[in-house]
Amino acid sequence: MSGARFVKPALIALSLLPVAACVSLLPESEPVSVYRLSSPEPREWSGNSEHWTIVEIEMPQAPRGLSGDHIALVRGGQSLAYVAGARWISPAPSLVQNLVIDTFNAEQARLAPARPEDAVRADYELHLDLRQFEADYDRGESSAPVVRVRIAARLVAEDGRRFVGARVFSSERRADGNRTGAIVNAFDEAAVTISREIATWTAASTPDSSPDATSED
Repeated sequence: MSGARFVKPALIALSLLPVAACVSLLPESEPVSVYRLSSPEPREWSGNSEHWTIVEIEMPQAPRGLSGDHIALVRGGQSLAYVAGARWISPAPSLVQNLVIDTFNAEQARLAPARPEDAVRADYELHLDLRQFEADYDRGESSAPVVRVRIAARLVAEDGRRFVGARVFSSERRADGNRTGAIVNAFDEAAVTISREIATWTAASTPDSSPDATSED
């Protein structure tokens, strides 16, 4: 199914359900186009791990309506819907976790990202809550929606389980048109912006733990 299709006739209406109870009504037999987020090319990590600050990036928590692989839309400021015939390549929390990890790999030379299942001893844990990951038809269903991505981050130091800091990151991008491909591109731009901000904030919040680090008098 082409990414150039208009979204308006492809909406699955869920206006009678509260957001927390939204479920997909897509028929199983309907052809589905699969989309992914772009990510920077990660660097290779090798050498002495003592020179790295390891940050364990947890799987983001998300409300039920945003925890699946459907592309979420908001209409009328409240009702949640999904694009028919289109899915993310994996559930939205997994998409975000992968993007944040790839961004750390590509842009933060000192911070080595890890997953909980890696079972390594991390210096910090980064906890993420996916608050918004949706396209809002704020100008009506015939106009291009604005994509809103909002992530709350909490950083915890493993040494003594100290709370280091917290911040909420938000990004908005207006889609170039009311088409699935344009909406996905807006999701991509907003998510990439936030992942970079999270990586930069984490780096600024974590002192260099490398044994080669020196301080000036």
